[in-house]
Amino acid sequence: MARGRTTDGPLVVYGTNAVEGALRSTAGVRRVAVLRGRPAPRIVELARARRLAVEELDHAGLERLAGTPHHQGAVVLGDPYRYSAIEDVIAPERGSVLALDSVQDPRNFGAIIRTARAAGVGGIVVPQDRSVGVTGVVAATSAGCLFDLPIARVPNLARALGTLKDAGFWLVGLVAGAERSVFDLPDLERPAIVAGGEGEGLRPLVRRGCDFEASLPMAAGVESLNVSVATAIALYEIVVRRRRRG
Repeated sequence: MARGRTTDGPLVVYGTNAVEGALRSTAGVRRVAVLRGRPAPRIVELARARRLAVEELDHAGLERLAGTPHHQGAVVLGDPYRYSAIEDVIAPERGSVLALDSVQDPRNFGAIIRTARAAGVGGIVVPQDRSVGVTGVVAATSAGCLFDLPIARVPNLARALGTLKDAGFWLVGLVAGAERSVFDLPDLERPAIVAGGEGEGLRPLVRRGCDFEASLPMAAGVESLNVSVATAIALYEIVVRRRRRG
């Protein structure tokens, strides 16, 4: 199946959990570096299992490689990240999917990936335009979960939602102020949660493609939650709780 590259250059992964996740995955790794004088036995073990040498750098060298001082003493220089094909995300064994419309903050994206992985979501779909790609910040915020979850990047999200429907998924759009709460939805055999980006939420064409619209109940004076928080609540209600109940 065709897979698309998300970055023009190597993917720089930093942070202990993210580096370990990269080394455990099948992602291509070109270089592994740790902070000199700080033991990193698990990273060394994983690197050796892949027959990769581990460099020891001082603080300045590791910061230059990572592009940030927040590297936690470990950095991997990997091959350009490759998205999965949409066919991988909608495969019969995938019981649920998350589609993100125009999420542009890499920390939000990384946090959502981590929650989706924890909730057992089968895959993620994002649009090519108006959406953050996979970056080192995304990898670090996902704590390595990025490498355990297929992510498809599509040229037309509305059309991709149609593909999900054809594959038997029920689309639930998270819409602030929607009359129906996520807690009042019927049990859905193959749910696909559709969450909008920061600020504007779901675009009209994407919203019209959803089978259901649902909101999170809010106390007076609060209009909405951060997209990563709202998505997390919806995933655990629609995917985790109902799966266990079934």
